Amino acid sequence: MKALNDIIKEKQSAEAALFKLKGVTGVDVGYKYTDGKRTDEITIRVHVKQKKKTVASKDKIPETINGIKTDVIEMEVFPQVFSQKLENISLQADTTTYATVQGGISIGPERTISGYVFTGTLGCIAKDNVTNNPVLLSNYHVMCVDNTWSVGDFMCQPSRVDTGSPGTDRVGALERAVLSGHVDGAISTLSGRPHDCSIVDIGDVKGTASAVLNSAVRKRGRTTLFTEGFVDAINATVNVNYGDTIGVKTLTDQIGIRPDENVNPKFSAKGDSGSVVVDADNKVIGLLFAGNDSGYTYINPISHVLSELNISLCIKSKSVLKDFKDINKEAKEIKLEKLEKSEKLEKLEKKENKEIKKEKLEKIEKVESKEFKKEIKEIKKEFYKELPDNKGIMPDKVDKPITDKLDKPFDGGNKLREISDNYKPGLGNFNTGGNTIEDRLSQIEQSLSALTAFIGSDLRPDLSSGALTNEQDIAAMQEKMNKDIADSMM
Repeated sequence: MKALNDIIKEKQSAEAALFKLKGVTGVDVGYKYTDGKRTDEITIRVHVKQKKKTVASKDKIPETINGIKTDVIEMEVFPQVFSQKLENISLQADTTTYATVQGGISIGPERTISGYVFTGTLGCIAKDNVTNNPVLLSNYHVMCVDNTWSVGDFMCQPSRVDTGSPGTDRVGALERAVLSGHVDGAISTLSGRPHDCSIVDIGDVKGTASAVLNSAVRKRGRTTLFTEGFVDAINATVNVNYGDTIGVKTLTDQIGIRPDENVNPKFSAKGDSGSVVVDADNKVIGLLFAGNDSGYTYINPISHVLSELNISLCIKSKSVLKDFKDINKEAKEIKLEKLEKSEKLEKLEKKENKEIKKEKLEKIEKVESKEFKKEIKEIKKEFYKELPDNKGIMPDKVDKPITDKLDKPFDGGNKLREISDNYKPGLGNFNTGGNTIEDRLSQIEQSLSALTAFIGSDLRPDLSSGALTNEQDIAAMQEKMNKDIADSMM
């Protein structure tokens, strides 16, 4: 089986030729019927005014079109408006005068046309996109009836067929109307009564939707009241006879509705024109305008209706509030999700920053340590330059033991390290004058000789006998001194 879109394209290509065949009243895409029962096979369906056993070959409908099966259905549809002679008015279906105007109730023009009054159904409340005022939505053939209408024609609720009185039951005035290749629609102003964006027996209008084959639908009309059905055809092209003043009009891209016979024998009847048809979610899919005596019904897609009449559906404030709450709830959930992600990201950034900071600190410490060592080295360098006895000593040598400059190790002939050039212990200059014991003894004797003026002869020691040399062994003394000198050079 071909895809639905492919079947629709083949139907659109073939319908012009099919309408040239004698007796054809419509072409659509829908379910094939066998022995009056619907099957699940989707075909190109050709409607005829009357089925005949014998058909001329030139008017015979092909069994297939480019591989797609066809089905021939006996179908002739009319506008579902109800009219009655003014003098013969009697109680009809819903004759209620609604204090609060809403969808699914009786409405009709105050004026008479050739002695007749007309009735149909107020589909629902809409909003005029030009004025932003609430308006009443119904069909062209309900509010205008024919081509003798004028803007400002008064509307009655209930209609005059349903005992409504001109002036007393006036509910508004005709504002604009359209009868085109897609739409049979009209709108009236609303005055004198409050309104509600709901449909009797159905509830609040929730928006709009597209028709889906075999989906369940509902409507509330002035004549048959609340009924149920199924979408039976889409992309339908149908010829509708609007009477002498208008004639036959061809409407395309229409939707076919079959009744749910387990609930109601008919989906609509005369007087139900103008009803809106809703899906299971109370979303409007179309505006009812035509049907046949069996209760099969055709509706204009709501998208065409809203566009060509320049209106929007009235959505009850509670529904709007609920939608707003749902949107607000969704927004909060999104915001919360973003916040959680942000917090996680912030924690991750903090962790990363901490690690980066630690890494940077370690690098800084290494750099600072290196710079500090360099700085200390420079300070040491400058410090040792300033020391008079350490000029020329480099900072990298400061940690080594520093000793006075010494001559080569004592060999008995080199000078001892000079302790002082002019050492004065208080008893005159004390200068070693040489490196040997003999030199030292000679110096001591000279010093003692210098003290003659202060020490009497009786107190002077006798040095002629070598008293000092008798007190200690000279060889031992010299050995000790050599050791001391060697130790000081280590």
